[in-house]
Amino acid sequence: MQIIARKSNLYNNREFMERILQEIDAVQGIMLDVVMTKDKKILVFSPVTSNQTTINTIQNSDLAEISFLDVFLLEDALKMNLSGQQKFILNLLPLNEAVLIQNLPKMVEENQEYVRVVLDIIKQYPMLNISLCSPSYNLLYAMKRLITERKLGVVLDINNSTYIDVDFYIFSVEMLDQKIFQEQLALGKEVMLSLDSGDEITRFLFSIRDQKIPLELLEQIQYISSYPAILYMIFENDYFKRDK
Repeated sequence: MQIIARKSNLYNNREFMERILQEIDAVQGIMLDVVMTKDKKILVFSPVTSNQTTINTIQNSDLAEISFLDVFLLEDALKMNLSGQQKFILNLLPLNEAVLIQNLPKMVEENQEYVRVVLDIIKQYPMLNISLCSPSYNLLYAMKRLITERKLGVVLDINNSTYIDVDFYIFSVEMLDQKIFQEQLALGKEVMLSLDSGDEITRFLFSIRDQKIPLELLEQIQYISSYPAILYMIFENDYFKRDK
């Protein structure tokens, strides 16, 4: 079982990176939410503040104008893990598609520019295991056209579950489905489950009990959580084996 840490509101971005990089035994990966500023800087920030107003503020501002936010340059985050002991998953948060959809060529152009800027950054770190994903299908289409040497994934939820052929799928806990997970694993895809809150971890534990999901399947899933230490303790205490 692999655990991938995603930032919670307990730490700022630099503190989060420092803490996670110390927990090498517990965490095998780091998921970072990123967004591009008006002057084309790629920033990392907490999903706790990733409401659409904040995203729009960042996208419509130069870096110097938003220093009051808990933002962190992507380059700085990647430099903190040059040993490559943990993999990165970069979640590209979408542009303001509600506005851009009125001008489809402009949306395509801006999505491609966004992806190119991210790609230029990660090309500087060929030694790092970096995958990319997004909840935006428009961004994913741009990523599939421009990125050939990195794994790509989609962030899914109940309202965003249209199939797209990518390397990995990040499911919400409401989408936990033994048959679907087994089918994707059989196709060579990676299956990840987002457990961002304590409530989602609780629902996950009840779901695997109610669905009688076998341990063999659970061990093939990767778990993304803002509470990686809690998940690690659950797994290390043989919770699943006792219930088998």
